[in-house]
Amino acid sequence: MRTRHLVLALLVFGGVYARAQRDAPAERRQRAATAFHDGIVLLHASSATEVAADGFHQEPYFFYFTGLENTVGAVLAIDGAKGDSWLFLPANPPFRKYGLVPEIQPGAANSGFDHVVDWSELDRFMGAHSSARLYYAEDESRFAELPPSLLSPKFPQAPTWLQIILQKWPALEVNESSKELQALMEVQNREEIGSLRSAANVTIIALMAGIEAIHPGASQRSVEAVVTKTCWDHGAHGGAFWPWAMSGVNGVFPRPFFSMVRYDHLDQPMRAGDLVRLDVGCEWNHYSGDLGRTVPASGHYDDAQRELWNIYVGAYKASAKLLRAGVRTEEVFEAWRKELLSHRDSAKSALAQHAIDLWSDRKNVPFWQIHTMNLVAGFPRQPLREGVTVNYEPIASVDGQGFFLEDMYLITKDGAELLTPGVPYFADEIEAAMTR
Repeated sequence: MRTRHLVLALLVFGGVYARAQRDAPAERRQRAATAFHDGIVLLHASSATEVAADGFHQEPYFFYFTGLENTVGAVLAIDGAKGDSWLFLPANPPFRKYGLVPEIQPGAANSGFDHVVDWSELDRFMGAHSSARLYYAEDESRFAELPPSLLSPKFPQAPTWLQIILQKWPALEVNESSKELQALMEVQNREEIGSLRSAANVTIIALMAGIEAIHPGASQRSVEAVVTKTCWDHGAHGGAFWPWAMSGVNGVFPRPFFSMVRYDHLDQPMRAGDLVRLDVGCEWNHYSGDLGRTVPASGHYDDAQRELWNIYVGAYKASAKLLRAGVRTEEVFEAWRKELLSHRDSAKSALAQHAIDLWSDRKNVPFWQIHTMNLVAGFPRQPLREGVTVNYEPIASVDGQGFFLEDMYLITKDGAELLTPGVPYFADEIEAAMTR
């Protein structure tokens, strides 16, 4: 009897879960149709596999509006005027000839889509909308693939897959709409917040493992490998991004960005006296953790670093108290600035004095930011909204040294819930964590 009840419960739960997997993306597509009622949202699934990656990673906008994590190369069209959705699927999906069954196939019933068809139908669909307004999302990880002379003169910035469409239907109007799509994604449902909580919890463990792995002579890559392994070991789907354990000048923005186009990822051994930007995130059910601290490579800050770091942490904590629905990013910055300036007269080191003078002017901290934490990271709509997950990340540098601290917060009506608790802040706390 108990076995029969268990089977029945599993069937019921499975049905509920399947409906949730189908219904949530359908509701999202309806919201997109309303927001882009005067045109068509056109999104492309990831069309490349990477043998060196830890698995196939779906294009995040496509995933959010379809729920399809393993479908390669498909195109989603959301017709704002009609409110319906079209999913165009490749005729020969990867490895089907070897027996791999596609995640979804043309004509699929109860899929939540209005039309699931072979992608040969895309030609007919675009022909019927040859002068429409198209909305697409830019992939910021991709750069120019062709010279301007081979691209649409009206929209040379459009991605290569869209260039082919523009060549055939030049009357189309194209709008890059990442910010608008991110705004639809910002306020998260219970399942999304649950995934972010799990990502945050594992990311805390990974950060602490990274802190303990830092010492003079350690390579940046060796610390990054420890972080990534820890993500896997504690149930995450690896890293949400390849971690940064950037030491010395490598930790001074914008230099960390350069690692993304370097085969060696700017790898170097850490030296005593270096500060290390440790920026890590584990992935859970496609959602990303993101957390970081500034760590002394030697295990101890020098006197000037210690003073400035503690002032920096105090300014962070004072300004983080402002995070809540209805607050604007610049209000948080002003609280950060005000707390910094309150230490100007008491600061002893030239480093701290210089930093306070420098950082109190917004133009000198261009990378200071609050960003959303979701399937993709972006800048939140202003003012902040309840139900949005953000990372508060005041990035600053002075005299060739980078200072960085980052936590995840869930914005609520009356404040913000810290999703990454229990991580050390002040200098003595971080030093103690390094010697455990």
